[in-house]
Amino acid sequence: METDVITIDGPTSSGKNSVGFLLAQKIGYQYLDSGSFYRIGCVLLIRNNIRLENLEKVIEVFKNLQIKVKQNGQPKFLVNGEDITEHLHDPEVTRIVSAVSAIRQVREAIKLIQYKLVNSENTVMTGRDIGSEIFPKAEYKFYLTAGAEIRAKRRFKQLVQKDQDLKYGDVLKAMKDRDQKDTTREISPLRIPEDAIVIDNSDLTVEQTVKEMLKHIYA
Repeated sequence: METDVITIDGPTSSGKNSVGFLLAQKIGYQYLDSGSFYRIGCVLLIRNNIRLENLEKVIEVFKNLQIKVKQNGQPKFLVNGEDITEHLHDPEVTRIVSAVSAIRQVREAIKLIQYKLVNSENTVMTGRDIGSEIFPKAEYKFYLTAGAEIRAKRRFKQLVQKDQDLKYGDVLKAMKDRDQKDTTREISPLRIPEDAIVIDNSDLTVEQTVKEMLKHIYA
């Protein structure tokens, strides 16, 4: 049976994950955030004390990843029967995930996992290169964007709850630095996929953004 995939790409804090999850619920698809797969591998690297300098071991971990996804509300990720979802955003994971995801062999390993999961069920998948590199032939490819200041405010609102001393200016600088890295990196740089529908959601809520997407899907 041929399955369908809808891709949503965009920079940090463009609302990809919230929008992707709600869209998937609306149309009855499974929702997957590609970034979670990189974070799963990073959890295992940390647990096994594997340093990034040990490239061979790092690649081996990702090539041997066996991931099961449970879709009951937000997706849960199981590795060897253990639900490790709550560890995906541990500070230690966040510190290394960008560097790990820039390794070509790691991206190739994750790509195979993505293909396998999408081949089993209709999927909404979010990321930074899903429509441009992973599923370029998807019928519906969306690219979400918003001004850096808007995205930084969204991110600041999330993070300040955990760190009262956080400064908005620091978040904005980090946001711009990440944008620069994502758009200029050699492997799978962030770009608008060919034929993608671009939605600037600077002034839109998650619900309004999904409504715009549904207009295109059901046009």
